[in-house]
Amino acid sequence: MNRRGARILVITGPGKGKTTAATGTLMRALAYGKKALLVRFAKAAHSGEIDILSTLPNLAIVTGDHGMTPKPDDPRFPGHVRAARALFEQAKTRAPGFDLIVLDELCGIVARGMIEEDEAVSFLRSLRPDQAAILTGRGASPKLIAAADTVSDIRNLKHAYDQGIPAEPGIEY
Repeated sequence: MNRRGARILVITGPGKGKTTAATGTLMRALAYGKKALLVRFAKAAHSGEIDILSTLPNLAIVTGDHGMTPKPDDPRFPGHVRAARALFEQAKTRAPGFDLIVLDELCGIVARGMIEEDEAVSFLRSLRPDQAAILTGRGASPKLIAAADTVSDIRNLKHAYDQGIPAEPGIEY
């Protein structure tokens, strides 16, 4: 390998498909016999992909049950911050045992100040050169983008929500 640290990929932007893209790469890694850790921030404990992913060998899933993060002035916000920090600590503790670490929605958690940008970057830099990490979520910070080898910005050209079409099981979750 010609790189000094772990391979870092960021999938950000306002469009639909960030988690889906990360999950596709995770499936690819598992197909090659790699061990993967999926840490889900700001998500409900259940979604369609978890049902199938939880049956796969070599994959550990860590998820909270707080769902979407409320605005900082919402009385529930401090509980979401505590949950995000606990998930991040689990990711840091468990990461050494895995080839691929997917930090789903971490970019948004950092953007909201729930985890410090420098702490997230420090964690990424602590990963071994033979590891990879994928970060998803809206609003990837400048330092997360700078730390990454690959950054994809997912944008909407058209979205069902804007047309009054609600989220659908099997498509959005």
